[in-house]
Amino acid sequence: MIENNIIGTIILNYNSYDMTCKLVKKASEMSTIDYIVLIDNNSKDDFTNFMNDMPDKVIYHKAKENKGYASGNNIGFRILSEKNCDISFVINPDVTFDEECIIKMSEFLINNDDYAVVSCSRSKVGEKATGQYWWIPDYKYTLLESTYIGRRYLDKKCIKLTNRDDIKYGENDFIPVEVVGGAFWGSKLDILEDIGYLDEKTFLWYEENILSFILREKGYKVGFLKNCHYIHNHVSKGHGNPNFKIFLDSKRHYCYNYLKIGMGKKLLLKLFDNIGYMEEKIICKIFKN
Repeated sequence: MIENNIIGTIILNYNSYDMTCKLVKKASEMSTIDYIVLIDNNSKDDFTNFMNDMPDKVIYHKAKENKGYASGNNIGFRILSEKNCDISFVINPDVTFDEECIIKMSEFLINNDDYAVVSCSRSKVGEKATGQYWWIPDYKYTLLESTYIGRRYLDKKCIKLTNRDDIKYGENDFIPVEVVGGAFWGSKLDILEDIGYLDEKTFLWYEENILSFILREKGYKVGFLKNCHYIHNHVSKGHGNPNFKIFLDSKRHYCYNYLKIGMGKKLLLKLFDNIGYMEEKIICKIFKN
């Protein structure tokens, strides 16, 4: 079934030269993958020598400006669309996977007409358990995400959801979910093209939530495979997030333009965001010292 479909991958780089080269090289050796688009998001890295040793199926593009995760990956989607790809994968440079993941995720999308996006089981370096998928955020969810305690509560709730679903779905190969993480996921490219790809008004964070929100509105589903696995080699740099304002801006964009909240809810969200922003500044300052 896969042989009748063209499969492409997007690897978005920003100052992660060594990891990116290692991943591109490994992916280029997988016969299932027809095209690999390496997008350099206007970083300081120079891929000239590396590309000289790559096969023709590896396509390099240097973005003129770093406009974030959504914009960078959208460049890749458009290139894959020009190559008439059927299935597209987004793979972060810090991800480790094998070809079985590509095969099983592609087969799932090909065999399930109502599913537009799929990911699979994940482990993260240094973490015993992770929330591997979550709910499309409602307004209450976005308020909780503003504060440190709220985010810890949601993380634990997602982990419990994963454990409950393992019992609920038993030996099933997949679980119908609402949102999967953006480090490693596959999609039907024609559906992404139809909805205009990822929302480029976010620089980082909330792209997955917005995508799933739009897909749900269009009647499409998101799947999570239990029978294959990838590793996200993302190591936390410490307590606090110095780029927390970017997260809040993306969350606010979602609330205003997708949930379409009214003025009262906007004011309450701003209050929670301000509290959360001050929390992060204090946490970053404490642990920096």
